[in-house]
Amino acid sequence: MPSEWVLWLLAAAAGGAAWLAGRTGAQGLSRPAGWGSFALFTLGAGFWMFGDTYAYYYAGKESALRFAYWGSYREHQMWGEIIQAFRRRHPEIRVKREYITDRYSEKIQQLLLADEAPDVLMFQDEPFPRFVSSGKFEALDDYCRQPDRPLDLDSDFFETSVPHFQVDGTTYGIPVFGGNCLILYNRDAFREAGVPEPPDHWTMDEFLATCRRLTADTDGDGRMDRYAFLVPSWVYWMPFHYAYGGRYLDPTRRHWRLWGPEAEASFAFWQDLRHRHHVAPHRDELGETGGVAFMTGRVAMQVNGPWAMPPLNAAGVSYGVAHTPSGPGGRATRVTWDALVMFSGSRKKDEAWRFIHFALGLEAQETVARYQRSIPALKAAGQAFIDTNPEVRAGRFIEAIEYSRFQPITVDWALMSREMSSETDLMLDGRQTPRQTLLDLVGNVHLSERFAMPAVESAGGKGG
Repeated sequence: MPSEWVLWLLAAAAGGAAWLAGRTGAQGLSRPAGWGSFALFTLGAGFWMFGDTYAYYYAGKESALRFAYWGSYREHQMWGEIIQAFRRRHPEIRVKREYITDRYSEKIQQLLLADEAPDVLMFQDEPFPRFVSSGKFEALDDYCRQPDRPLDLDSDFFETSVPHFQVDGTTYGIPVFGGNCLILYNRDAFREAGVPEPPDHWTMDEFLATCRRLTADTDGDGRMDRYAFLVPSWVYWMPFHYAYGGRYLDPTRRHWRLWGPEAEASFAFWQDLRHRHHVAPHRDELGETGGVAFMTGRVAMQVNGPWAMPPLNAAGVSYGVAHTPSGPGGRATRVTWDALVMFSGSRKKDEAWRFIHFALGLEAQETVARYQRSIPALKAAGQAFIDTNPEVRAGRFIEAIEYSRFQPITVDWALMSREMSSETDLMLDGRQTPRQTLLDLVGNVHLSERFAMPAVESAGGKGG
């Protein structure tokens, strides 16, 4: 395509011809030449303003390998570094990054439906079951067995990561990184309270005793100046729920198991942290967000994953990572993974596999480890994750994989999460009891359409 300068020179020539035709009385030539000059000038201006945009989004669409992902700006930088290393290894393959920062799943769904999806896509575990049934993801087992670019899914990756991107033994996604939920604690808050940092192993009773010692009205004005713990959402409450022996779904993920004395004890403790023990703030007792409250030491502990570390590191917060406390049900926590999938309609499947294989290799996985946003899925890169941030005991995220459980994701995950959040928010605000919350969930008309519920006589029909 000609540059804008060529178009403008042609416009000038046509304009000159129109002027000369007008001066010599050739009116039949003057008008077409004038319009031609205007059209060429307008085309040149359009190329000048939008040429780069066209080249970035469209011109390389057929020739480049397209890769879609989401995440923070740090993750965008991380992928940029990985892609640069890939280009050094494969200079013949140009990668076009499609960084989608908002409503990723919805936009990818539209591209999949139109058969215009990128060749390689990142996918979270939550929406994966809903999308994999569409037939738009390439089966990857044969690629993993290629002699020149193999992947050993059985031994090279963390055990919790691979099975959840498989359907009936077929692999449709390969985990690239993930994370589990542990306790992050503000070291300054612990020092000011004179409380020892959490040990490697602690119980629910020890956790509560620590919370009571941390919570304080430091200036004597009758209002708490430091709280021990930030009450989490239901997804981040999983470590405590498991510690009480509770479950959400059965192994088939079709039968509701959020019921019984274990579930009620878990929910009661969750609510009691805020209302009975008052070691966690009510919604109106923090003038700042939970993240800011933790950074400033207003709240001493929170449940979070490795993705919380980069902003804490950048802000210079003195913090540490602690294991989750154990309870009657032992010690467990939630783990989640993100995977790379290949679009089944890709015309560049060989290049796509080269990129996936490289992103799951040691060089790229150690890059993931250094950015500290996630645990690399490749076990061999785990030491790089530990060594990057030893002061905060980041290695505990790796250690905790041994007792991590994959969260109970189904094709109805979005519905389950929405209804769970609605009911548990009412409980955490003190507007209903733990037992009533459990009853309402069992009797929820939306959930009962998707899951087999336990027989509970007093369950209502709430929902909708």
